[in-house]
Amino acid sequence: MTNSSDLVIKRINYKCFNVFAQVPIYIDQWVLQFGSKEGESLNATLNIYSVTKTFNHHKVIANDNISTQFLPGEVTALTGHNGAGKSTLLNQIMGTVKPNRGSITFSGHSLAQEPAFARNVISMMPQLHAPIAGVTLRQAISAIARIRGAHGRALRTEVDKILDTLHMNEWADMPGEKLSGGLRRLTSFAMTVVRPSPILLFDEPTNDVDPVRRKLLWQCLRKLALQGHIVIVVTHNLLEVEQYADRYLFMHHGRLIKDEQVNILSHDRLSSAVLTINAKHAFKNNELPQADRIVTSDEFQYDLFLKADDMTDAVSWLSAKVATEEIRNYRLSPASLNDVYGGLTDGNKR
Repeated sequence: MTNSSDLVIKRINYKCFNVFAQVPIYIDQWVLQFGSKEGESLNATLNIYSVTKTFNHHKVIANDNISTQFLPGEVTALTGHNGAGKSTLLNQIMGTVKPNRGSITFSGHSLAQEPAFARNVISMMPQLHAPIAGVTLRQAISAIARIRGAHGRALRTEVDKILDTLHMNEWADMPGEKLSGGLRRLTSFAMTVVRPSPILLFDEPTNDVDPVRRKLLWQCLRKLALQGHIVIVVTHNLLEVEQYADRYLFMHHGRLIKDEQVNILSHDRLSSAVLTINAKHAFKNNELPQADRIVTSDEFQYDLFLKADDMTDAVSWLSAKVATEEIRNYRLSPASLNDVYGGLTDGNKR
């Protein structure tokens, strides 16, 4: 007689076939991509060298000559506008999409040429929800843990631990089709990190997740990084990047245009400030103080991105305009990663 765990695994495989049959990956991809071999090195570096990926007979360049490294122990955020090529890069790391040029290697293996190896060392949480209709949240996580080698009491302990960590016990035995979007997202996350692989990929993991569990999710990622895993997170939430990530990569039109540590972002950006002015009348650009970049939000509002060398003159100018009552109100604050995000791609630089 087939036991309940076998039924869960078969059901998940069947659902995956229905969901993914139209894309060129293995039928059992969802389950296998979460598998990892015990004992795989947590000290190896993931190397991306000159990776280019095109679609539509080379008319669409999704990734353009990307080279970088991902290190164990780091939470790396992959940011950029929609269509920048972030998910395509993850899929190439996963081995489900092959680059046109370049190499992706880990521990001496080519992930593009050895997709079976890639699935053994990588866990990926894609944008799609895990196909868990017909099984409970607990069963879905348990099935993945069992595939990765957990059995008996150890399996139950690991599943209970992650349910506790993400505060999901209340819904543990609820059928997947009855879960909210946020809980299904968290289930996908839990399936990714239970008995985690050396490389962990997450494609917008906090989408639909409530603020409290967002924090728990990021704390879990931080813990995994501290244990020596490579953690790569695609996200648009720049406030979370600033708070939780060690490093961020910014992509634009398929190119990697920024690769920096979050806490030491380039001096001409985060070591400076943003002066926001609400004026009583319009100012011409040559009537404003020197700034690295000026953005006009509406007719009388100006955001001045100031380098350290611009500060003294800007404050003197502001004091004079406040004295003559030409300024309604103002705010001077440190530049944020969100400011960097806009400055890398807009054309409103003076």
